Amino acid sequence: MARTATTLTDGHLGRAAAGLKRFVAVPFQRRTYLNLTYLLLAFPLGIAYFVFVVTGVSLGIGLSIILVGVPLLAAVVVASLALAGFDRWLTAALLDVDIEPRTSPDGDTHAKQIRSLATHRKTWTSVLYLPVKFVLGVVSFVLVGTGLSTAIAMLTVPLYYDQPGLYVGTMSDRAPEIHQTLHLGWDYLLVSVDAVFTVGYWEITTLSQALAVAVLGFVLLFGTFHVLNALARGWSRFARLALEGGYDPFAVVVQRLESPTEAANDPTPPGE
Repeated sequence: MARTATTLTDGHLGRAAAGLKRFVAVPFQRRTYLNLTYLLLAFPLGIAYFVFVVTGVSLGIGLSIILVGVPLLAAVVVASLALAGFDRWLTAALLDVDIEPRTSPDGDTHAKQIRSLATHRKTWTSVLYLPVKFVLGVVSFVLVGTGLSTAIAMLTVPLYYDQPGLYVGTMSDRAPEIHQTLHLGWDYLLVSVDAVFTVGYWEITTLSQALAVAVLGFVLLFGTFHVLNALARGWSRFARLALEGGYDPFAVVVQRLESPTEAANDPTPPGE
């Protein structure tokens, strides 16, 4: 019985030690910074994708009454598929996920191929993928801007806590307040409930307090890295779900550019 209890205790301690090791090792892994690079790129790319798709579709629908909008919409869809293909390549390269594209539409005639593209589900998931990436960019920007910057600021507190007249952050003459107000109409009366939350300041005056803040900064830094890694893993699954099997003009262009090079490097003489 004692041996069983010891074995269970050792198992719990081993799992706890392994979990702590994974938690502490995250800033020293190459995968963390590849994920961070991808998430930082998601913000400008997401804005560009969102503006392009929304503007193109709006112009196409608005001009469809004079028949100019139909070819414009078709051009927007094709360009969107190419942009989705570029993002597929970027996602596969930085997030290490395999997303297979489709490089030839179904059908043996141009009319059948166009019909196949227009009715294929992955065509529209690829187009919708582009504006959705704007959401990832905003979330990534907020997490990096708040989590990492706050953690780094907390880590450096022991370096400047005792310097007079030095302040970091936004200072005011009163503690910030959060007001939550609820208004309810009851006959001819208006009943209001106002809940006020006051956020106080923590003034660091001793080295022990500064070191405690720095320890919290380490925890916040490592935790933010883990959250960003989890966000990147979740997005890689979403990208595979939305883009895999969709027609990819970007991959078609890359394939055609690589074909002459492969033919030139092929040592086999013609006819053999």
